[in-house]
Amino acid sequence: MKKIAIIGGDNQKGYNKKFKAFDCEVKYHDGRMKRTGVKNYFGNLLKDVDCVILILSAVSHGTMYAVKEVATDLGIKVVYQRSKGISGVVQAVHDNVAFY
Repeated sequence: MKKIAIIGGDNQKGYNKKFKAFDCEVKYHDGRMKRTGVKNYFGNLLKDVDCVILILSAVSHGTMYAVKEVATDLGIKVVYQRSKGISGVVQAVHDNVAFY
């Protein structure tokens, strides 16, 4: 089972429903964070995922830079997605995560 982190957006139920059909576990965060402890929080969230989808239109610059830094340190691929739509996120996962 693949694990995918989706950072940003407001459709957690939709993402979970769609990726359950693909036998993927979704770790979701809406992208809204206070300034303290951001790197530690995302370090714990991302430590066992295969890929991070970062929805650019739904996160702040601080969140984006923190996720990018943590993912780079952990060796996890970050995919930058512009739209919040489920079909765009599904396509980004399909293009960037190996399913076998």
